[in-house]
Amino acid sequence: MEKRMKSYVDRGNKYLAKGEQKKAVDMVTKGLQYYSENILEAISPYSASDAGLLVIVLRHIADKVEKNNTGAKEFAEQMSKCLVFPDIKEVTKIKKANRE
Repeated sequence: MEKRMKSYVDRGNKYLAKGEQKKAVDMVTKGLQYYSENILEAISPYSASDAGLLVIVLRHIADKVEKNNTGAKEFAEQMSKCLVFPDIKEVTKIKKANRE
């Protein structure tokens, strides 16, 4: 079954409309955690030598998402000031590659 998520931002805005600011921020923080975990799962494992390449790819994707979605850049800038970013735990494991 295809995963389709209800918007964390829309749900957060509903809480704001009710005057429940803490619940709104918590909802958006849950969304941040959800998307962070999914992206990390998609790119892991990766070679430490490719970390810089990953940074370039993720910034490129972010730039395109901002360009193609009106208000996304401004939203991100404003929310970055009040959200608590989730801790990212990376574990370094040295293994031989099984793909070229």
